[in-house]
Amino acid sequence: MEKNYLMVRAMNSAETDFKAFFNNNVVAVGWSKVDLSKYDSSQTEQLIEEIEKCYYTSDDILPQVVGRQLNQVRRFHKINSGDFIIIPFYNSIRLAIADEKRIYDKGAYDSDLANQRKVNYLFVGSAFKTIPRDVLSEALQRRLRVRGSTVSDLYEFKDEIEKLFSKDSYSWISDFEEKEGRLKNVLKQKLIQKIITGKTNLKTGGIGLENLVKELFECEGYKSEVLPKNSKLVEGAADADIFAIKSDKFQEETKILIQVKHHSGYSNDWGLTQLKLIKTSSKYKDHKFVFITSAEIAKDVRKTAEDNDIVAMDGNELSEWIIDNLDKLSADTKRKLGISAIPQFNEDVTVSKLS
Repeated sequence: MEKNYLMVRAMNSAETDFKAFFNNNVVAVGWSKVDLSKYDSSQTEQLIEEIEKCYYTSDDILPQVVGRQLNQVRRFHKINSGDFIIIPFYNSIRLAIADEKRIYDKGAYDSDLANQRKVNYLFVGSAFKTIPRDVLSEALQRRLRVRGSTVSDLYEFKDEIEKLFSKDSYSWISDFEEKEGRLKNVLKQKLIQKIITGKTNLKTGGIGLENLVKELFECEGYKSEVLPKNSKLVEGAADADIFAIKSDKFQEETKILIQVKHHSGYSNDWGLTQLKLIKTSSKYKDHKFVFITSAEIAKDVRKTAEDNDIVAMDGNELSEWIIDNLDKLSADTKRKLGISAIPQFNEDVTVSKLS
């Protein structure tokens, strides 16, 4: 049987999600209303019918969203013993080889991680084999950054992934990356709290966060602009805060409209409502839509975004995005965020710090 090469993301890549993976030697996905372990490999399409009946019968869910989600269910259910799996882990990846055991963990229902697959994680000594993303090919790095995807097929990177799983590859960096990952997680939590509580020098009234997001898109190669506050993209109250566009010789033009909310606690669905209204206009049918908030995003709001093909990014993900681009952000922006540009030695790891 041919080996599969897959990425399985730890849901929202939060610390609790990583613990569920690494402490229990599993990878896991959502769709917890359906017990995937009750279906064997020959019953995948029956499983797909059940998932669709439980999750995707509403006319409000876009057909392309349904197709994309069901394909992810197929990939996860068709994991075979011995398949190679990559798990994105902060600015690194961890590696696992699939076991044959499927698990339905009722205790993980509330976190929507009940459907699990037993795996064997690779170790170097007593530490997880942890590989920094920046040693991967640029194409593989880009694929791992794609948001909204929990289970991705990485077969086209087969040769590169085989090398990652070889016994001698990158064995020297696991301990270093483990320490750096912990320190960056602390930085990430402190950073988003400073943004939420206004303890930065970003402009007030939400415009400071909008300018920060604008610059982050520029770090990703987009041309972007903050849109005027009085501009209405469609009739009514619907507007967007940022427009970003990117094109090159290898891909079609990508146009994105972004709503940015400087919130604490949980963000409501108002920003999504505005984007949904804009999506109804034929003028913007070739655009993608992104909702970014400094707050947390409730499960029902995140599901609304998913059903409408809108990328939703919460404060945790925003903070991670900022840290991933620290080397590209302007010195002025880093000063406004209170991030020191001078490296600090801590547990033999060089990192930036918040002042």
